[in-house]
Amino acid sequence: MKYKFLLLLLAGISLLLATGVHSQHEDIPYQPVANICQTCMCLSSQDSDHRTHFNLDCSVRNFEHILARWPEEFGSQAVAGGASTEIVVSYSGNRIRLLQQLPATNASLTLSCRHCGLQDLQAPLFMDAPNVEALYLSWNELTDNVLNPGLFRGPWNNTNYEPIGLKDLDLSHNRIARLERLLFEHTPHLVKLNLAYNKLSILDAATTAAVGSVTTLQRLDLSHNGLMSLPAELFPKLRSLRILDVSGNEFTVVPASLQQLGKSLVHLNLAGNQFPSLKENSFKGLVALKRLNISSLPALRSVEKGALILPAVEQLDCSRNPKLENVELGDLLSSRNLSQLDLSRNALTTLVLKENNNSASASSNRTIQEPWPRLRRLSISGNPWYCSCELFKALELSGLSHIEQEADGTEARCDTPYLLAGAPLSNLTAEHICNMVIPKKYRAVDEEPPRFLRRRYIILTAIIASVVLVIGLVIGFIVVCVRRRLKGSDYGVQPIRYTSVRGSNLSQFSNLQPASVASKFNNAHAGASNGATTGAANA
Repeated sequence: MKYKFLLLLLAGISLLLATGVHSQHEDIPYQPVANICQTCMCLSSQDSDHRTHFNLDCSVRNFEHILARWPEEFGSQAVAGGASTEIVVSYSGNRIRLLQQLPATNASLTLSCRHCGLQDLQAPLFMDAPNVEALYLSWNELTDNVLNPGLFRGPWNNTNYEPIGLKDLDLSHNRIARLERLLFEHTPHLVKLNLAYNKLSILDAATTAAVGSVTTLQRLDLSHNGLMSLPAELFPKLRSLRILDVSGNEFTVVPASLQQLGKSLVHLNLAGNQFPSLKENSFKGLVALKRLNISSLPALRSVEKGALILPAVEQLDCSRNPKLENVELGDLLSSRNLSQLDLSRNALTTLVLKENNNSASASSNRTIQEPWPRLRRLSISGNPWYCSCELFKALELSGLSHIEQEADGTEARCDTPYLLAGAPLSNLTAEHICNMVIPKKYRAVDEEPPRFLRRRYIILTAIIASVVLVIGLVIGFIVVCVRRRLKGSDYGVQPIRYTSVRGSNLSQFSNLQPASVASKFNNAHAGASNGATTGAANA
């Protein structure tokens, strides 16, 4: 009896301890639940499969904490409900610095807490909500210090912690620089992981081990992290990975580690990286790849022969590459399932469809005659096309001889030769272009200089300047000659000479007077002299 009593006592103590472990931290305040459906939006519905759905929308309500319990309007089914019950709750747009432990529920749970300024997460976050399926914590201030394995552990079951049902985890737009090695040990069902717009510039051994351990992962987003390489240890266990987004990083070559995903990878996004060119065998081994995005590559100049050997590709996005001048489309002749090809807004001047040397001669005629039987959309607008016979033959071989306008209204047009500049490609045919004789004076030019720098205008300017200079010289010479002629004639201007009155004498004055006046003046002067002499004698 004593042993049974001791066993019962130990069981009771264990139960109390377990209850204490499972209970929420009452010392941390929660948002009051009373009349919460008057503040938030509470909805409930049931679908045709008799599955109950509860929706709690508390977005942008100036909350600083989450709710301690589910609204009374949801009833007891919100807590006890299993797979037949779903709860979708949103706290996005509030001021929640600490995300506390979630209220107890056995229902399938989706939680959104975006744009909340989150800085900390209370572990264990899902101890009382093990059936959480989706967690969206993007656009917050989370760092790698708050992400630890205990955060995702489920309830304690005597020997260890049970896993949780998390399938979709969004941690994008945070400040995460690295991950702990065992971070995802309690999330064996994780399918989608979004780590975009963080600070994972280098995937160290711990981060690589953390991501590479999620064997169920189907979609991984590592875009816009400043990555320059992908370790070879990242992909060996990711045999289910179908979608990989590494756009907006700093890759200069396609990571060789991608070849390990050859049998599973279906969608690869490499847009916005720094590839100067795509070399031969860049996508070697990706035999299951159906969609490839190599758009918005600012340094890309050429896609070389052997780079696009993708037998299963259905959609190829290769647009908005401002320096791309050459794309070897011959590699795509083996891609019989190609349905969408986007080559818009590049620097392409022509398209060439030539048989690949590796193709079998028996199928060469069939390939050239109808390379892509499923092609439904070909976008080539926004390129400086040189409208040649070769270009239009390639367009006709592609199966789309009639080029339609884009959704935004833009249309592919000829840039050169000068005679066809601005003409829509949809108005021209291979027969028309191949039979056209383009005059030499309309030969293609790379870029016509401004009018004042054109040769004929420079020559005309020089001639006009020379004529004006000659006319000026002639007019100046004539003026000089006239002035000299006038100076040597009677009409020339003589200077005025002035003489002193004291220094003058009558003889000089007389010389300037007429002879009659001088004689009269002399006679009068003589008489006066005689009279003066006589008078003097008489006196």
